[in-house]
Amino acid sequence: MGDMAPARPLDAFSPATRSWFSSAFSAPTAAQEGAWSALAEETDVLVVAPTGSGKTLAAFLASLDRLASQPPPADPLRRCRVLYVSPLKALAVDVERNLRSPLTGIRQEAARLGQPEPDVRVAIRSGDTPAVERRSIARRPPDILITTPESLFLMLTSAARESLRGVETVILDEVHAVAGTKRGAHLALSLERLDELLDRPARRIGLSATVRPVAEVARFLSPRRSARVVQPPADKRFDLRVVVPVEDMGELGGSPVADAAGAADGGKPSIWPSVEERITDLVQAHRSTIVFVNSRRLAERLCNRLNEIAHERATGESLPEVHGPAELMGGSGAGSGAPAVLARAHHGSVSKEQRAQVEEQLKSGLLPAVVATSSLELGIDMGSVDLVV
Repeated sequence: MGDMAPARPLDAFSPATRSWFSSAFSAPTAAQEGAWSALAEETDVLVVAPTGSGKTLAAFLASLDRLASQPPPADPLRRCRVLYVSPLKALAVDVERNLRSPLTGIRQEAARLGQPEPDVRVAIRSGDTPAVERRSIARRPPDILITTPESLFLMLTSAARESLRGVETVILDEVHAVAGTKRGAHLALSLERLDELLDRPARRIGLSATVRPVAEVARFLSPRRSARVVQPPADKRFDLRVVVPVEDMGELGGSPVADAAGAADGGKPSIWPSVEERITDLVQAHRSTIVFVNSRRLAERLCNRLNEIAHERATGESLPEVHGPAELMGGSGAGSGAPAVLARAHHGSVSKEQRAQVEEQLKSGLLPAVVATSSLELGIDMGSVDLVV
């Protein structure tokens, strides 16, 4: 009798979960295989891997499979069994959106296999959550609650903590962003307060980008228990270029820089027209681009200028520039009104709804570029972004 094939980590999942994953992906990543092997041991786990390695899905798929395979508790207040905590509010929104695909897929596969369709509910509680939704979460807890460290603290300090008494698993994302900080110390205290509420301490699954020292981060995640570390090897590859949009910085052409009174006569030439043209070239050569700038006014003015250039290239007609060169982008952000066919701005003065719309358009490929400040938090799931400037 020949040797039996070794069990694969995916084999531990239910048929519906295995079927959905196999139809959606060719194979698990190294981070996912390591995470699922560790999670099968019922220990705390820290997964350390770079962006794009499937860490978040690794943590959630194991939880989704358990939720889909088991009936909810008889006590509706103990229904919330998975708590996901992210220091990035925008990342929490992305996770909720990205859970829809596996939830729908597992439900469809269960129906196809003649099994009961799982009813797994997901909710978000953050600083943007309206009061009526916060009260609803407290009264009718979801199976999976997505929240931030600050909102978790507020829940534990109010009557809403009763909705957390059924938590079995805590997924802590972006551990590297909070470990060693005051915010992280505050979160660590909240996690201990949560454990005090529960019949037994919740299992902790930490997700982190590559970080050192790993042992110290694992101790932060699980100070009273030893967390198993999953860290598949990952080689760093650097592609560094210094790019100047003109051949000679000493012989700048383009529009002269206006003085404080707005007069351009006698001013020195500006490099910004060349920068704007070069960024437009880059955006038009890629499917999706994020351009980061350091102020809201700069975001608005550069965004307007990129759209003006795109309009001029498409129509052959120049639009009148009613503002000075971008070197003076501390001034008004008014542009000449070119349609936003190439880029849209993303900053703190843009409404929450508009920011979400801009992010969704970029992810779906409808919008070629976003000109953003730090309001577009690094680490959020932006899908397939070709270029960051």
